Amino acid sequence: MSVAFSKNIGFQEMSFGERIERSIAYIKFKLRSHNSRKACETIENILAEQTKHTLFRKFFPAEWEQSKSSFFKRGFYENYSERTNEFFKLVHKKLFPILSGWNEHPDAEIENFPIFPLNIDLCCEDIEYENLNVSFVLGLLFLFKDNEIWRFLEKEYPIQREDFPKINEQPFPEIWDLPKTGRHALYVSMLEVVDHSTGNLWLDETHCRNHNEYFWNEELVVHLSQTYKEAQEMLEQTHILAFLFESNPKEILLEMIDLWNLGKLPSSQK
Repeated sequence: MSVAFSKNIGFQEMSFGERIERSIAYIKFKLRSHNSRKACETIENILAEQTKHTLFRKFFPAEWEQSKSSFFKRGFYENYSERTNEFFKLVHKKLFPILSGWNEHPDAEIENFPIFPLNIDLCCEDIEYENLNVSFVLGLLFLFKDNEIWRFLEKEYPIQREDFPKINEQPFPEIWDLPKTGRHALYVSMLEVVDHSTGNLWLDETHCRNHNEYFWNEELVVHLSQTYKEAQEMLEQTHILAFLFESNPKEILLEMIDLWNLGKLPSSQK
């Protein structure tokens, strides 16, 4: 058998000329007996796999050096080699989620891929308040001003609606420009998350809106990784707000309403 098809020999250890020779031999092997259309599709697939291998080496150099997975055998995702399957799993585990939703199926095409939003969908989900982080319930109170939300809060926490000012239809005009520190930052961040206006694609996109598809290149992988990390940090802020509210629900809700209605910062920040 030709060196071009021997199992996982050290491709990176070959000279440039040897790599070219092996690549040409492999392409000839793949294109044998194909018509011109099928030949073009095969070349496109080979180039796409090589792009992912380049990204594998770039983002996970140690794992690449240690990998024993095949460049040629199909993996769990049957449209891709074992080596590309390994790359997908590393991206999912260490950079951002990619193997979710319909991408969990073996025949999934992950060439041009959507991302799966981390936020709640307000337009196509039945919202059950008892299953939400309570900070989301607070944010929804300002967005919907719904009697049902008040009833839920009164049932679950020692508060009564009549103890709070009416929530204005629109927020204080400069609310978004106030210094984002301390509890004020938590409140504004929560309102932006629920409103899907954070500027972060992981939090602003929803399943029921038309969403973007992404493709494999270094710039996009970096961007998706950074924005996913930022989204996780913003979601962590919602857990902090939930903890504060659980500890002192009346004080926190009063501060949020004062901020929304009057642009009034918490007393601790004056």
